[in-house]
Amino acid sequence: MNFEALVKHISTIQNTLQAQAAHAVNLALTSRNWLMGCYIVEFEQNGEDRAKYGEFLLKNLEQKVNLKGLNITLFKRSRVFYMVYPQLATVIKTILPPTGASTMHLLEMQGLGKSASLMHLLQNAENKQDIVNTIEPQKLLSSISFTHFIELVKIDNPIKRMYYEMLTIQTGLSVRELKRQIGALSYERVGL
Repeated sequence: MNFEALVKHISTIQNTLQAQAAHAVNLALTSRNWLMGCYIVEFEQNGEDRAKYGEFLLKNLEQKVNLKGLNITLFKRSRVFYMVYPQLATVIKTILPPTGASTMHLLEMQGLGKSASLMHLLQNAENKQDIVNTIEPQKLLSSISFTHFIELVKIDNPIKRMYYEMLTIQTGLSVRELKRQIGALSYERVGL
């Protein structure tokens, strides 16, 4: 092996493993945010002392948790993320380290998403409501970052949201490119 080959091998290893590390961190943070949303929604719906907190729940939560980055804005986004993507429970349950019974119970209560991810489903479906949530949850979680999800949950129409999910997965859109596609009405221009 010559010096140039050594440089090439080390550069390749660095780039490959750095990308894998970034992907693992993204997966963990996205899962964390989904789980926070799950716990917040569960508390709001079934919490014994929820009346005590009322509309100040997220502010009180931020103050009590008191960790950098965990704030009202993230809690709101996490709650919406959980409510829009309940099908991620099936994947998050498999990637979590062993946890307490309460986490597993919450995840087992979630419904399963259907599995398919082909663009022709959008174009050829007779009843478009039947194809909502047809992208495999594993594919969603492994291909889309939480920052992408923040933009996707703003889309009320589930078919339109699915179009942008598929576009992001298939083309590897950055968040900026996703925003540009949404702003340029890509879904409407395609004619779906």
